[in-house]
Amino acid sequence: MADLTKISKIFSNEITPKMRFAGLFSYSNTNTYCVDLGGNIILRISSLGFPHGRIYFTDNENPPNDIQIPTGITITNVTRNRPVAPVFLRPFGDFIISYPLSYEITFNNKVVVGLVDQEQSVVEIANHLHYFVE
Repeated sequence: MADLTKISKIFSNEITPKMRFAGLFSYSNTNTYCVDLGGNIILRISSLGFPHGRIYFTDNENPPNDIQIPTGITITNVTRNRPVAPVFLRPFGDFIISYPLSYEITFNNKVVVGLVDQEQSVVEIANHLHYFVE
């Protein structure tokens, strides 16, 4: 298991002042990284098998129900400074992400999540949000 304090210090120069270190997402394992955006909206990041992943949304029920991509969500590939378009392979929509690119997720014009890429993406979230891994 990685020493998160050490990793946090390594990446601290890459995290914006309004964001904080919030763990790691890996394209290589089966964990789903979750961020509670409030208002019964959970942003989920999961691997599709290296080097691809997906970002999708659920409610906070147990078990969670998939929901439409919320109004106000945008994802930017910051490595190439391009928007990421949603894909609709499922009825509710996903965003496909890939290693070795970095991403920024905004909700209602506020940056809420950043994926600063290394082989595992450092996940940074707005200070007022909470996260969990399933």
